[in-house]
Amino acid sequence: INWDGLKLPNGEDGVAGVTQDPVPPGQTASYAFIATTPGTYWYHSGQRSKEQVDRGLYGALIIDPRDEATPPAVDQTLIYDEWPWGLEKPSPPPWNDPLMDSYVTDSVNGRTGSGIPPIRIQPGRPVRLRLLNAGYETHFVQIDQTAVTIIAFDGHSVTGGTPTDRPLPLAAGERLDVEFQAPEASVWVRLRYDLPPADMVPVPLLPLDAPVPAGPPPLSASTPDGFVDFFSYPAKATEPVWPLGAAPTRSFRLTLTATQVSTLPSPAMSPRMGSMVGTLFEIDGKTFPRTDDLVVKQGDLVEVTFDNQTRTEHAMHLHGHFFQLLAHDGTPAAGRIVKDTVVVLPGTKVTIGFIADNPGWWLLQCNELDHAAAGLMTLVVYQGVARPAQLGGPYGSSPA
Repeated sequence: INWDGLKLPNGEDGVAGVTQDPVPPGQTASYAFIATTPGTYWYHSGQRSKEQVDRGLYGALIIDPRDEATPPAVDQTLIYDEWPWGLEKPSPPPWNDPLMDSYVTDSVNGRTGSGIPPIRIQPGRPVRLRLLNAGYETHFVQIDQTAVTIIAFDGHSVTGGTPTDRPLPLAAGERLDVEFQAPEASVWVRLRYDLPPADMVPVPLLPLDAPVPAGPPPLSASTPDGFVDFFSYPAKATEPVWPLGAAPTRSFRLTLTATQVSTLPSPAMSPRMGSMVGTLFEIDGKTFPRTDDLVVKQGDLVEVTFDNQTRTEHAMHLHGHFFQLLAHDGTPAAGRIVKDTVVVLPGTKVTIGFIADNPGWWLLQCNELDHAAAGLMTLVVYQGVARPAQLGGPYGSSPA
């Protein structure tokens, strides 16, 4: 089990073939760590993640602050996911069946449509929504006629954020905490894009005595479009991780590419990888596990630039560390935002920075797990540290 976004000792990270062997059928494993960082996180299978997470093996992990002076009147977690045709059959198809990539249903907290319970609010009282994307597709979340303030990115609290009524992008594995004052009338939390599954998951926010309506009203013609750009958002992390004006002691530039192939070469990949039929995703021309390790030393200030030369976005996630958004296409970030996942849009370059302060072997991957399974992973390796686990073995250790 991988505890996504938490900074844990290497042996507790739960990545099959990198930090631990899988838990065999019928057996158990225990994890032990200290919850040091309040925020919104999640946990999921770290073995054959594309298959197992896709079938629902995940959950939210909320760490409350030790002392919170005035908690909000409403604190609700909304987990978004999408499901393929295969899961609507009595027996799911094989893991590499194209049906496993044909998503036709969106859900929130495992429910759709009228099965979604309303969130009851008290007008004028503060509301916190914890938004989490456990799926592959980026979702754009918006509350009707309501401006929200982002108060945390991937579990890391910020101050100085400006209220916005624009759609909030929520990529694979990302979390956003937002706060707002409950309005007087009923409103809806919606997904904003044109594909039909988005209509399946409107969440009603209703005053205590309001009846549950049959469904949301049509969107107003004045409803804002154009999503929030995190690199332009002026918020500042309460605990930044990159010193102001610091120069990196170790820099990496990772070029992300895609190659079309007629058959996927199994010898080049660890067991069960390569599930995007006909496509390999590469880092500097190589697929995992043949990608080059990013070798660092304890105390390094590490700068990583992702250069996305593919036609699809990638949600790049670093295990075991928190990083700061530094620049987008060479333009410095407006705020000081700390995250563990960053979206790199097609044709763009994104730069992040982190301190190498957690020795071990750590996965750096695309959180869109079909991309990871097709090769888009590498390792951050501390010099002189032994690798805890190996790929393959009797249970086919494979992180994706």
